[in-house]
Amino acid sequence: MSVGILVICHGHIGTAIVESVQGIMGTLPLKTRVFSILPDTPREHLVKEGMRAIKELDSGDGVLVLTDLYGSTPANIACLQERENVTVVAGLNMPMLLRVMNYPHLKLPELVDKALSGGRDGILVCPRSNKP
Repeated sequence: MSVGILVICHGHIGTAIVESVQGIMGTLPLKTRVFSILPDTPREHLVKEGMRAIKELDSGDGVLVLTDLYGSTPANIACLQERENVTVVAGLNMPMLLRVMNYPHLKLPELVDKALSGGRDGILVCPRSNKP
């Protein structure tokens, strides 16, 4: 068994990030699902779909939910999932998801730490080239 990954984002941002990470890695070592929040979808449907996705992904080791923006509809939907073995992390970026996928053997609390460090450590100022 392993932790399931649910990506909940505005529009198709989550799909693009997951597909890009899969392209880099060749495969996703953790069971992953993307839930795209589209405009004008009734809140009740979003909550039910979020609960269904988490139930499908949880094989006993829990679910890490990665969402794009804290305080937004995707994060709010994720935070409504009141299950003990679900952790929600907002601020999804590619380095975060790549770090998570590189540690598929970790338990949920350790995987959350990897997500946070991957997200933070993946944000850098790129040095300028000295070449004209």
